[in-house]
Amino acid sequence: MDKDFSIKSFGDSLSKYIPKTINNTTSFFDFFKIKAPNFDCNHTTNANELISKLVTLESLFKSNLLLKGHFNKHQEFFLFVGTPYSESLEANATLLDINSIENNSFELDIDLQKVFENQEISNQDLKSLVYKINEQNEALKRDKAEIEKLSLVASYNTNGVVLTDINGIVFWSNDAYLKLTNFSNLELLNKPLFNLFSSDSINCEVLEKIKNSFIQGVGFDCEVFHNKNKEANFWSRIKGQPVLDGNGAILQYFVVFEDITREKNIQDRLKEYEIRLTSVIMNLQKGILLEDENRKTVVVNKEFCSMFSIAMDPKLMVGLDCSQSAEQSKCFFKDSEQFVSRINQIVEKKEIVLNEELELVDGRYFERSFIPLFTDGIYKGHLWSYNDITINKNYYQRVNYEKGKYRRIIANMNIGLLEVDNDDTILLANQSFSDMSGYTIEELIGKKGSELFLEDQEKEKLIDKGKERKGGISDSYEMIIKNKQRELKHWLISGAPNYNINGEVIGSIGIHLDITEQKKQEQQLILLSLIAEKNINSVIICDDQGKIEWVNNSFSSMSGYSFEEVKGKKPGHFLQGKDSNLEQIHYLRTQLQNGLPFKCELINYKKSGEKYWVKIQGQALYSKEGKILKYFAIEEDITSHKKLKTQKEKLVNSVAKTNKDLESYALIASHDLKAPIRSIYSLVTCLKEDNELDKLSLEYLAIIEKKLEKMNSQIDDVLEYAQIDYEVFNYEDVNCNEIVSHSIELLQIPDTIKVTIVQQLPTILMDRYRIQQLFQIIMSNAVNFIDKPKGIIEIDYKEERNSFIFTIKDNGRGIAKENQYQIFTISKYFNNHDRSIGLGLSIAKKIVEMFNGRIWIESELGIGTTFYIELKK
Repeated sequence: MDKDFSIKSFGDSLSKYIPKTINNTTSFFDFFKIKAPNFDCNHTTNANELISKLVTLESLFKSNLLLKGHFNKHQEFFLFVGTPYSESLEANATLLDINSIENNSFELDIDLQKVFENQEISNQDLKSLVYKINEQNEALKRDKAEIEKLSLVASYNTNGVVLTDINGIVFWSNDAYLKLTNFSNLELLNKPLFNLFSSDSINCEVLEKIKNSFIQGVGFDCEVFHNKNKEANFWSRIKGQPVLDGNGAILQYFVVFEDITREKNIQDRLKEYEIRLTSVIMNLQKGILLEDENRKTVVVNKEFCSMFSIAMDPKLMVGLDCSQSAEQSKCFFKDSEQFVSRINQIVEKKEIVLNEELELVDGRYFERSFIPLFTDGIYKGHLWSYNDITINKNYYQRVNYEKGKYRRIIANMNIGLLEVDNDDTILLANQSFSDMSGYTIEELIGKKGSELFLEDQEKEKLIDKGKERKGGISDSYEMIIKNKQRELKHWLISGAPNYNINGEVIGSIGIHLDITEQKKQEQQLILLSLIAEKNINSVIICDDQGKIEWVNNSFSSMSGYSFEEVKGKKPGHFLQGKDSNLEQIHYLRTQLQNGLPFKCELINYKKSGEKYWVKIQGQALYSKEGKILKYFAIEEDITSHKKLKTQKEKLVNSVAKTNKDLESYALIASHDLKAPIRSIYSLVTCLKEDNELDKLSLEYLAIIEKKLEKMNSQIDDVLEYAQIDYEVFNYEDVNCNEIVSHSIELLQIPDTIKVTIVQQLPTILMDRYRIQQLFQIIMSNAVNFIDKPKGIIEIDYKEERNSFIFTIKDNGRGIAKENQYQIFTISKYFNNHDRSIGLGLSIAKKIVEMFNGRIWIESELGIGTTFYIELKK
């Protein structure tokens, strides 16, 4: 029963008293009542109160049937065990058997037959029996769970698994084993394990080992050739392990099968390759020595023995210690000690060494290589390779000597030489070519010339020249190339085909000359002649005596003289007259005589006698030896400029006088305008003191006061704006943090607006009064136009290379894009806000521009405005 007395199970002896069709909610009190202990028992009785007490139950279905027994606690349930009790107990003694009590939490199989024989069993003995049975059931549960786990492991193992008895008879296998062998369960079950192995290839020793393992009751790990139903047999690694009971007795064997056919095939191929490799090594014309990680000989060939005069069969050297072989062989080498130390160094570093050259005392040369061998990152030994290169060495020495002679000739040539193959790969270049191209010789060799030097258009030209070389044609041509510094150069190239000893064209050889400077001079001459001819100014070229050799058409148009009329004459003899400045004429002559540049303004005369102003500039042209070759001069007609200059001077004087008058007028006007404002303000003050005025009149007077204040402020702005241009600024180091803090105090910013200085502002060289005025105007503008319940003003800056850029950002009403361009002007008004500061932004712009700065805004309606102020450092 549970704690609520709902019956969960009952023994067979009670089946005649309790229907078997009860459910989990059937109450104990539907069948019995508690007669003793003598107290009121009902459905709310706590079963814990009945523990360890003798309880008498009265059946509600069978008269005169009493049950005497005890309540016992079992986990979260309660168990009643008792015996029938009546006057005729001795005659009709009946045993109450409980064969099974089951529920979701526990299983109980209790056989109490003959436990009670005509007498009551003691409650303590019965408890011990129940607890013992529970322990056994729990152990069975754990064993069952363990078996289920093993079953799952075996079933889902990717390798084949079979279970056998202690004699090796198979009684179970997983699906993986059936798939691996193509056997069915009928073909496999009750068969000896040993019958599964291939009789053709089984190793008797392996089979005997497996059988002995079963006899001895131990595990085994072997490789066997396994049968496969209707297919070729396969190699399998089998691992068997006995399964023991709690007492250490063998119950069965757990055997795992793994297909290793591919692995065995690889091993067989490796052995085959090893045999082939050994055969190749033994017959190589190079000396080969293979050592293991302990420097024991693994393989050595005849050539190695021959090279080092070893009179021993190579096969007999296998297993010999090679750690002292360098000492034994050092006598063969010219630098014997270096030979030994180098071998020790190579073996210690275990790094690949290729084609090291060794000189022997007998004049021979060996080429040595070292290759370390690693398996899965573990060092397994190394391979030595020795090659006799004496013949090649002597041949190349002779060839190199001959090449050296020609290379020295080529290297000392003052023109660039380049050799390429038929694919345009550079094979040879001399130092002059390296200097021309900007690339080192090492950077050139092996590269394609067209990729290094040519643009796409020139590449096609080179392809055509390559075709001509293959046809045996030699010629000269010009090309535009780019050097290493990506500069364009003009090269003159003389190319010819290059032949091999069979007369086949294998490439080409070219001689290269850099003609960039000559090309520039040609282009400059052409350009200068075009400029001189097309120049709107007059151009004159004279010989070293100052006599005219050439003039352009502009000269004829300007002076009225043709080239034929002035050729061979000195310009000053017919162009200058009585109004020409004598000092300027003397200056020109002195500069020309000294071969120095000249520049001046002078009055010339046309052929018609008309005067005109010219600006003359020119200089002498020298040869490489420093001798004057020619003079040239450019004359610009500045007559109209002279007239404009005179007019401008008059205008400037007039404007200066006008500005002075305006400044005086602004001062007078501001004074005269303020006088009536002050009078009106006094009258308004007197009127407000009149107690007979009603509320509306007082409101009108307050409006008049505000208008007077605004008018007074605008007059001050006009005066301020007019005076900025004439003010002398006092520059000093100004701490912008102090300026902003002072501005906040002066403006008396409302508590609803928070002003934040984002970061420490810089110290700048500025007029303190004007920078204070600038920040105050912008911040006042921000305060006046914030329409949010919580206003925000953020002041920040960033430092550029030559300036500081300050930002003053607010979350006010913003400015429409179509109005932003005119906020700094004094002629446009687009906002009738009562708190407008009049000319404030115009004054701010003028202050910034007076210090060579600039001011601009970014704004969005409803979001806010950011003012940017850039001031030079």
